[in-house]
Amino acid sequence: MMKLHGKPEVSEGKKMIPVENYGVKCMSMGFLVEDYAPIVWRGPMMSRGVDWGNLDILVVDMPPGTGDAQISISQRLQLSGALIVSTPQDIALMDARRGVNMFSKVHVPILGVLENMSSFKCPHCGEPWHIFGKGGARKAADEMGLPFLGEIPLEVEIRSCSDEGVPVVLANPDSTVSKAYSDVAQKVVSRLQELSKKQQLRPEINL
Repeated sequence: MMKLHGKPEVSEGKKMIPVENYGVKCMSMGFLVEDYAPIVWRGPMMSRGVDWGNLDILVVDMPPGTGDAQISISQRLQLSGALIVSTPQDIALMDARRGVNMFSKVHVPILGVLENMSSFKCPHCGEPWHIFGKGGARKAADEMGLPFLGEIPLEVEIRSCSDEGVPVVLANPDSTVSKAYSDVAQKVVSRLQELSKKQQLRPEINL
């Protein structure tokens, strides 16, 4: 998706050096295994050191659910927040709610809820089709008292750009879906700034 290949180099400190494209540093388990090989690593095996250098924001893309990977990351890192991503359908929202509950229990703030694959625009009539249901993530966010950050439509352009290794926001920055991504990104940054300010204003408690 980022047109990156090959295994990362290792620094003198025995940490992996992330590979980079489009000004974004990336690290993936896919870089560490052969093509089509199954990935069966558990949480402790996944947490190898990476020499990230100076970063503005570190994004960790997690698998669905509340398994070993999520728990290990929450315990090992001081996370600024968790972004909950779900399709509108009920079965996906069940996992999203579990994620909210898990992160809340380990004191990780929830940045908000994002609805992915919200609708598909019919190529013939131009009308949106709500394949996975309509408004499910927004309703769930309201019920849980969380910010709803937006909707990302199901678009062929996202798939084609991903297959070509060029982010759609660079390939076609003026498209509807690119504007949706940019809007969500701005809201996420605003939420991070808001939570950071609250943390700074919170009085220290000496135990």
